[in-house]
Parts: sequence; C-alpha cells; structure tokens
Amino acid sequence: MTFQAVFVIGVLVCAFILFIAGRMRPDVIAALVLVTLVLSGIVPPSEVFSGFSSFAVITIAGLMVIGSGLEQTGVVKWVAMRLEGLINRRYNRLLLLNTGIPGLLSGFINIVAAASFFIPVILRLCKQMKVAQSKILLPMACTALIGANLSLIGASHNLIVNSLLKEATGEGFAFFEFTLLGAAILAAGLIYIFFLGQHLLPGKKEAPAPEEVTITPNLIETYGLQDRLFEIWVSEDIQEEDIDLDTFDLQSFGLIPIAIVRRSEQLIIPGAVQSIEQGDMILLQGQEQAVKAFAEEHPLLTFVGHPKSQEKYPISTGELAEAVIPPRSPIIGQAVGDLDILKKSGMTPIAYYREDQPHRTDLLRVKVREGDGLLVYGPREKMRDFNPEKELLIYYKPGDPSVSQKKKRLAPLAALILLLVIAPAAVGILPIAVTAVAGALLMVLTGVLSPQGVYDAIDGRTLVLVGAMYPLGQALNTTGAADFIGGALIAALGGFGSIAVLAGLVLLCMVLTQPIHNAAVAIIMTPIAINAANLLGVSPRGFCVAVVVACSTAFLMPYGHPATYLVQEPGGYTEGNYLKFGIGLNLIAFAVILLLVPLLWPF
Repeated sequence: MTFQAVFVIGVLVCAFILFIAGRMRPDVIAALVLVTLVLSGIVPPSEVFSGFSSFAVITIAGLMVIGSGLEQTGVVKWVAMRLEGLINRRYNRLLLLNTGIPGLLSGFINIVAAASFFIPVILRLCKQMKVAQSKILLPMACTALIGANLSLIGASHNLIVNSLLKEATGEGFAFFEFTLLGAAILAAGLIYIFFLGQHLLPGKKEAPAPEEVTITPNLIETYGLQDRLFEIWVSEDIQEEDIDLDTFDLQSFGLIPIAIVRRSEQLIIPGAVQSIEQGDMILLQGQEQAVKAFAEEHPLLTFVGHPKSQEKYPISTGELAEAVIPPRSPIIGQAVGDLDILKKSGMTPIAYYREDQPHRTDLLRVKVREGDGLLVYGPREKMRDFNPEKELLIYYKPGDPSVSQKKKRLAPLAALILLLVIAPAAVGILPIAVTAVAGALLMVLTGVLSPQGVYDAIDGRTLVLVGAMYPLGQALNTTGAADFIGGALIAALGGFGSIAVLAGLVLLCMVLTQPIHNAAVAIIMTPIAINAANLLGVSPRGFCVAVVVACSTAFLMPYGHPATYLVQEPGGYTEGNYLKFGIGLNLIAFAVILLLVPLLWPF
C-alpha cells in the first residue's frame, strides 16, 4: 500500500471521528477533508470542485427546488389531510396509513418534507382518538426513510451512488431499478411495526407541550390574555350537520364565543352564524377552569388551550398576529369596527395595545391612533395571505410554514411538474439531472416559486457536504485505498463466499450511517463496494444497490437523519427508544438485502 493510500485512509478515519463526535457541522468537516486532500497533493487543483459539478449535486439541487414547490403549494399536506377521513377513528388504520403513506411519498419527494407534514396530522389525530402519539411518530419517520428506496430520486445518497457507479462502469441505475427491493423492505417494515414494533415504544397519554420560539413575543402574555382566550375543538363524531351554539349553554359557564375557524380556512363570527360543525375550532373568552369544565361536560369537545402562534406543531387551525398602525395611515381616527378587517382579510380583532398597555374591552368602538398595536385572530391558511398594505403594518406574524390560498391553487401545477420530471427520466429519454433542473425552472416560470424562493429551497449545507466529500471517494480509488479496504474485507469474509462479503459491506454501511450523514457514507462506501466486487470478479451493481439501501437505515439514533430527529421532541423519545425499536428494522433490512440482492442482481 502506497503512502498516499495510507494518508487517504488516515483522513477517512479522522473524518469518521469528527462526524461521530458531533462537535463540528458535517459540511465543515467535509470542507476540511477537501482542503486536506488538496494541500497534500492527492487531489489536483483542477479537480478540487469536480464534486460540485457532478450530476449528483446538480440533481439534488433541482429536486430540492421541486420539493419546496410541492411543500409550499400543499401537495404533501393535502395527501396527509385526506387520511383523516379514511382513518374513521380506528387505531389500526391510524397506524398503517400514517406509516405506509409517508413511506410511499418519500420515494418521490423530500424525506423531511414527507415526515414534517405528517407530524401535526398525527398529533391531532392521536389527541382526537386519545391514543399515544409515541406509537406512531417514530414508525412514521422510519418508514419515510425506507420509502426513499422506491425510486432513484428518493434520497440524495441514491443519486450519489448512481453517479459514482456510472463513473466507474459507464452505466448508472434505472429510475425504478431498486423499487422492488425497497417495496419489500417497506412491506416487511410495516408488518414489523404493526405486530411488534409499536409495542416496543412508550405510550404517553398526551403530547408534550409544543416548543415555543423564544425570539418572538408571546402575544398571549403581551396582551394579558392568559386567562381570557382559549380554544375548543369540535369532534368529528358529531352526527348532525349543524348544531346550535345555544345547545351548549355557554352563558352558564361564563363563556363568550369570539370566533370559529372552519375547515382551516373560513373564520366565522358567532353573532352571524349560531351553529358549529364537525372539526370546528371555537375561540372562547372566559376563565381557563370554566373552559376546561365546559369541555369535560361535553365529550364531543376537546380543550386545546391558548391560540399560541409560536407553537411548532400546533393542534389548532387558528393563529394570532399583531399589526401596528403606521404614520399617515388612512385608517387613523376610524373605529376598529368600521375597518371591516374580517371581510377584507378573514381576521377578527381581539385586543389593542396603546401607551405600553394592552386593552381588551370595547374594542370595536375604539378609534385607532398612530402606533397602536392590533391583535387579530384567524385561520392559519388565511394568515399567510394577510397583507393589509398601507393601512396596517404586520409587526409580528407566525413564521411556521403553511399553505396560503394563492399557493394552494397552484398545487395541481406543482404535482404536474413532478410528473414531468419523473416520466422522461423513468423511461430513459433524459437524464434525471436534466429533468430536475428543467422542473426547478418550471417552478419559477409558472409562479409556484419566486426566484428568491429557489435559493431559499436549496440547502447549501447538504450540497457542500456532498460536493466537498466527492473528491474523497475519487481519492479512495486513485490511491488504491479502496482496493486495500475491499481486499481486507474479502480476506476476512471472502472464504465464505460473495454473500458473506456483501453482508460485511451492508453491516459496515448500517453502522456508519447511524451517526454520520448517509450522503457522506455513500460517497465513502461506494468505491469500496465497487472495488470489492471487482476483486471478487462479480458485477458491482448489486453491491452498489446494497449500499443505497443500507444507507437508508438510520433508525438507531435520533441524530442519524433529520426525519428521525424531528419526531424526538413531539414523541417524547429517549435514545433507548430508538435503539429498542430500530434494531428490529435494521435486522429486517439486513435480511431482505441478503435475500433479494443476489436474486435480482446475480453475482
């Protein structure tokens, strides 16, 4: 083994240690690796940025833009919300649909987008059905990871392995090449979750308190509404089409209905419409204990709490916003009731702030002054369109992603663009890199995303990680380090046959991908897999497929992938919960890979 090969292996070991230690960002570690290889002379200056011009990086960037368009227009959210009607308060359906559907979606859209949209849906359904959200959230995140194996574009590491395989052999993967293998692991994983996995997870009664964003004001406290405003959710079990508010006798509890959010879109003033429907969110004014007592007396109603706009995973479909009256506003001197804010924007005024004091009474007759703050309440989706222009300036509006009415109308167009990206690549007419960039451009030209939205959609950290680590994979080949590692693997396991070498390769990928970003693991392990296959005298295609699938098995640690990390807080999971639940999924994936890879890609 040459000195250069030893040096590259040393860099690789140091990178592993830094990744596992977690004290530095992965993209910074990747940049350090790149600089080290260049300064040592192993990577020539002319190839320093070859990774950033690779098909893998270009395709990943294009798919990030397309995924953002699907997210902002609510395509994923629409699928998630449709599940609520199918579940029909049955736990088995709740479990299977909220794990199976994210798994299918993540084969074609961003894994994190698929998982993040299902979190609030699962929390709301679990609260409604009084079941433990911890039984659903982690299985959902894991199936989203597994589902990335359903197509070539399912995950960034799929594209990386494809690019490296094409460089080495001249032929990459077909679009649906490993779909059958991914589907088999997904099906086996769902069976495991249904019969065993869910029972290995804790069963908390209620979701933990939502995370609050401390850098923004708590409008409830600012306006002194801690014991004034609360939300009640109306169950889907109500049989009648409409029910009068009078039947609930709010006055006996000292409660006043302020507003109703219906179907997450429409805000209704109770004085105009004295009825409620299934799924309504009612904003009530009154003492907290009285609101809780009212909800407990009516089993079809659920106490939600304050309409906090800072919640990360809100159960409520309503939100608060604060506006300020700017200088020279044409509404100065007009009464709040005459501003017709509800008709213009779908928001209803709740309170106002003047001379460092909140005021909550006689609001509609108050004449606004320059500098007044105005607190309004309305549906989350309409809140994204709330833009009163010169009359009011938005001082604080919730920033969590949601779908505005304008964007929602573009959802079919965004879905069509995704199909136009997939179809030519799937039948081999155009490379996926070309269709991904074309799809990203269409997102801009059709108005789904703004030009700035394109840059906002691209995660520079991931692109730097992939682009900077790419030369390391090439250095493993050119210095003979990959030959050495592959030879060591064969020396240890080759006597037991090709399947034993494949098992060792898969096991190594699975171990490394728990604490390390799967894109980095794919860059490192793909050259080793190709060289191991060549030394055995077999096709490297099956070995590379095994790397793709093994890099999707980050189930054992919360930090192995953003999808599994996202559910840790709302699910209340410990590191032990991940290990206890995930080990079964890893064993299943390991067994299915060893069974099907030799059959589908004969050695």
